[in-house]
Amino acid sequence: MLKAVMALRFETKKYKIGVMKQGMLRATMMVTARKMDEMRFLEQHVVLRTRNAHRISIVSPSDFVTARSRETGELALPYCLDVVRRRALYVCATDAEAAQSAAFYYLHLRQTAQHIVSVPFEHLPVLPRSSYGDPVFLFSPGRVGSTLVSRVLAEAGIASVSEPDFYTQVAHPLCQVALRPFRRSIEAAMWSLSDDLCTALGAAPVVKLRAECAAYPELFLRRPKAKTIVLLRDFESWSRSTAQVFGAHPGKAVRKYLAALRCYEILRQRSDCHLMRYEDWLHDPNAAATALGVFLGVTIGPEAVQRAFGRHSQAGTPLIRRQKPGWEAKWRGALVLWNSPRLVSARAGLDGPLAGA
Repeated sequence: MLKAVMALRFETKKYKIGVMKQGMLRATMMVTARKMDEMRFLEQHVVLRTRNAHRISIVSPSDFVTARSRETGELALPYCLDVVRRRALYVCATDAEAAQSAAFYYLHLRQTAQHIVSVPFEHLPVLPRSSYGDPVFLFSPGRVGSTLVSRVLAEAGIASVSEPDFYTQVAHPLCQVALRPFRRSIEAAMWSLSDDLCTALGAAPVVKLRAECAAYPELFLRRPKAKTIVLLRDFESWSRSTAQVFGAHPGKAVRKYLAALRCYEILRQRSDCHLMRYEDWLHDPNAAATALGVFLGVTIGPEAVQRAFGRHSQAGTPLIRRQKPGWEAKWRGALVLWNSPRLVSARAGLDGPLAGA
């Protein structure tokens, strides 16, 4: 400032040149600082090794061993939240259709990832905002044919995604209870990733959620009377399949099924909810598909149903024909608990809405 005053006062060439140099240096430093900030918020990595590549564990930033890189793929698909660092991870891919048609979206990205991008929460979403709206979420307790329904939709050319796991992360009790002070920012990040998923796919898809999400259905109702889907199955056959594949303790199995019933009770009151039954898809899949198409406002032809039923819905996944040792005892224990007088009276109000459905 003193040099500037002296230059104006004395009109000396020396002082004028000094002021110009300082101004140019200051401008250069500001541009460099802005570029450093832009580079700092976006972290690009090359995947050296993948952990849990063949497991159905919930996604985590630790799924990949990476190194910093300047190369990325063409399309960034949302993968998971890094809650500790307050960042979101995107897997760079070139084929969105393969991610849609996969039995499990998260497992496909985990197994095929070559480059990932990490973005802070405050810079989300990363793709241009669109007017697609929110996905139609499909809730279930698992083992009800939801993967098959997702494949039917894909065969009919309807945008659908099976288990994008960033939704599961937010529905985890750790986020909902232990991290309660940060819950709002975490949920906002989830919706930003959801918007990016819709933009990347070019449509608001039907999103099949993991069973854990049924415990907190309110998380997925951003707009009033949003469309939702619930898929249920008779408890006896469901508990048999659950015990056989997951070996769940009877108490855990019963709690999971009760959470699905509560989920339907909430969604039928607070959303435009379409209830489907596994048994209907088993006995008359074309009728079940037609009813689902009417609800979604699309056409699901018998050819799509036939193609989907012609292939095992979980082919290529760790769940294919899996059988846990000792599952029979756990299944019988779940049936005894489910039919106990205490449980019968406790679930009376939850079973009621399903009686005439």
